[in-house]
Amino acid sequence: MLNIKKIRNYSLIVLVLSIGYFGYTKFFGSGKKTEALTEDKSKFRISDEIQKKHPFSVVYLQEQAIEEELQLPGTVSYDMNNVAKVGSRVSGRLIQVFVKEGDHVKKGTALASLQSVELGTTEANYLKARARLEALKVQSDRAKDLYERKVTSAKEYEMSLMDYKSVKAEMETSRNALENLGLTETEITNLEAGKYNSKNLFIRTPISGSVTDREAIIGQAVNARDNLFTVADLSVLWINLEVYEKDLSAIRVGNEAKVVPIGSKDESLKAVVSHVGDIIDPIKKTAEIRLEVRNSKGKLRPGQSVTATVVGAIVESTSNKSKVVPSSCVHKIEGENFVFIRNPDGSFSAKKIGIGRIYDLWVEVTTGVETGQAIVEEGSFVLKSEYLKL
Repeated sequence: MLNIKKIRNYSLIVLVLSIGYFGYTKFFGSGKKTEALTEDKSKFRISDEIQKKHPFSVVYLQEQAIEEELQLPGTVSYDMNNVAKVGSRVSGRLIQVFVKEGDHVKKGTALASLQSVELGTTEANYLKARARLEALKVQSDRAKDLYERKVTSAKEYEMSLMDYKSVKAEMETSRNALENLGLTETEITNLEAGKYNSKNLFIRTPISGSVTDREAIIGQAVNARDNLFTVADLSVLWINLEVYEKDLSAIRVGNEAKVVPIGSKDESLKAVVSHVGDIIDPIKKTAEIRLEVRNSKGKLRPGQSVTATVVGAIVESTSNKSKVVPSSCVHKIEGENFVFIRNPDGSFSAKKIGIGRIYDLWVEVTTGVETGQAIVEEGSFVLKSEYLKL
């Protein structure tokens, strides 16, 4: 009786296992969807059901010209639109210097003052012309009144008016000369009122920026040819580079660049190509290009050496071509780079590859795939998922 019960229990267990196996094969397929065909699992086959749900497309290794980056030595210079050489407009002798190198100054700030015989002469001529003009104005008004009352002739009135206009032109010329020498409207007004000291002709900066160079010394005799100060706005700088003519086709105005000061471990600064030279040096076979870089943090200084990496356009040359595949074909598996190959018999293989340069849409393949092999692009994520199940 005990044996019969045992037999019944065993039969029940077998029945349950059979039903479970039948249910599994019914709902999950009558076999494995993915089947390894070799011991190393690099070659495998997937079911027709998966292939119907997930269509696959293939690509092949191709040679393509890639955007190249040109690394060039360069030198930082002033933005020539924002630098000023400041000197005196007249001959004289410096009596005061108000700034030193490194000082930041605003437009119109006095940098130095000087004594000038030429200034004194111009001021005297202006004051004389102004005084004569006032006297002639009175005479002219009187002559007009007498002419209107027919006391004097028209000729006498015209002569008086001509003298007045002549001296007025002389005074205006003298005033313009004072303005050209650097006197402000307030200083000219004070001169007319007898409050201005002609010994203090101020040399002013025409722009805002930093004093990067000072040649002025108290007591120094100067003339209009002397550059006493350099004032520059260092927030924007230029970087001058020389590019060989064979690489010029890769450079366009507006191309981006990265700039790193030589010996610096800081992050690179962004720059942009603002000028490409039109002339090739006949000896060096190079042309000048210019980058413009914002220097708000003061990391760059005029005269400094830098390395600039310029992103160029595609250069159509054999030496610049690489074997590439779309980046969507490449997958990371356990830290290695893989692509999936569709074999002629319908199976698939996982191929470990070596990669070179990486771009937005392309990856350079150095090893692991041969020309003519069908590399799966669309559907490759499905193959990766199935491959990881093996």
